Amino acid sequence: MELFLDSDIIQLMVDCTNKRAAQTEQMKPDDYYARIWTAVTVPEMRAFLGVRLSMEHLLLKPRYADYFSTSCQLTNTPGYRAVFSRDRFLSIWKFFHVVDEEDPDINKSDNIYKLRPAINHILEKFQYYYYPGRMLSLDEGMVPFKGRLSIKQYCKDKPTKWGIKVFLLTDSTNGYLYTAEVYTGKVDESVCDELGATGNVVVRLLRGLEHKNHVVFTDRFYTSPMLYSYLSQSGIQACGTVQTNRKFFPKQLISTKKDLECGQHKFLCSDDMAAVVWYDKRPIYFLTTFHDPTVTTTVNRKNKDGSIVSVTCPTIVVDYNKYMGGVDLNDQMSKLFKPRKHYRWPRRMLMKTIMWTCYNAYLAHGHVVPHKLSGRRPYTFTKFLQECTTGLIAEFRSTAITRRRTNSGDTTRLNDVGVHFPERAPDATGNNRCRVCREKHNRFRLAHPNVRDNPHNATKTRMWCSMCQEFLCVREGYTCFRDYHTKKQYWR
Repeated sequence: MELFLDSDIIQLMVDCTNKRAAQTEQMKPDDYYARIWTAVTVPEMRAFLGVRLSMEHLLLKPRYADYFSTSCQLTNTPGYRAVFSRDRFLSIWKFFHVVDEEDPDINKSDNIYKLRPAINHILEKFQYYYYPGRMLSLDEGMVPFKGRLSIKQYCKDKPTKWGIKVFLLTDSTNGYLYTAEVYTGKVDESVCDELGATGNVVVRLLRGLEHKNHVVFTDRFYTSPMLYSYLSQSGIQACGTVQTNRKFFPKQLISTKKDLECGQHKFLCSDDMAAVVWYDKRPIYFLTTFHDPTVTTTVNRKNKDGSIVSVTCPTIVVDYNKYMGGVDLNDQMSKLFKPRKHYRWPRRMLMKTIMWTCYNAYLAHGHVVPHKLSGRRPYTFTKFLQECTTGLIAEFRSTAITRRRTNSGDTTRLNDVGVHFPERAPDATGNNRCRVCREKHNRFRLAHPNVRDNPHNATKTRMWCSMCQEFLCVREGYTCFRDYHTKKQYWR
């Protein structure tokens, strides 16, 4: 995994995260996480990424704070608290950046400028350390996100319908992501104006693979005679389904149920390109520069009575079904946890990029150590992720910020009554809980683990004792201040 997520990108994350925290503290001095911030280090950032990967794929909870909560005995996860305190984890996640947003040289006209350095760096590593097989698949994937975002897209045929659309080029056999392009709207870079925006996406993704005997499989959203002719001249063969309204598609090939029976096909050829129609339950149209349309095979189909029959079909159909699923496989293996709400899309997109890194590393690892050995259980992607998170965390353990405790003991608390005065705590955030209420709440929870409704609320307050410097309720109906200074067991 360190081939792709190397020390350079980790150092970039550390530097930009520290800068973002300093900028926030300057702009918002009262920000809680900015005030408690201490500079993140490389080992801590690696441990943070390990924890985030486990939250994204190994153990799913609806909120990040739930991983550090002890309120439910059944779902308690002390392993996370052993590595990070809750506030430290949330503060790193809040300021997590890979770009300095105040850099005057940054191009903010780019819709994904907040992620561009990291994505470009990682995609270069994908292409440098692994060369894909002959068969490639090209399709779009979705990064789930339903917040406000100008580049958000809706794809009705995808399992994830709302989110950020990314064009992916993968190895058809295993789903290795070779390169990708995030859809950000109209792009000025056009390789060939005649191909249109969609055709130029295909050409840009295949750049560098010309005249190397590759075959790319596309669906009807991308396929067109003009694109396939351009790819053929570039030394790249192609195959895919096609819409009949594409320019230069032979209209005489358009068929109905009356023209063809199940299993029959027709084709027309021009130079090295063939257009094929095959009737299954309906006519399906293909375009190819790789297959011989006269070569056929058989596939099984089930009749209404449940019987199985063999149906003739061209080999182009079998190969398309076999090699078109590379992108879907990659999307499935590198999926993100959708139900968790995310309000900042760059961090969501960055975690998707890191998941791509993990899956590509898993596939590269399989070429060194086979994942399937006779007599042993397969080495799964989940097992690989577990080892990655363990390796990233290593021996790092965050020093938790302990709550402030009085050093005076019971003697000062219960005696010298005349020096204890309630006052508003300086720099109070409203996020501090009353010492007495908190103690009552915690003791009741420990004594009654099966009782869901706790009668004692851990009340928040801005008032404290000026001498003890303990937050205590000073309001009508609460006797916390008096109980704390008059009772040895103030929680009773």
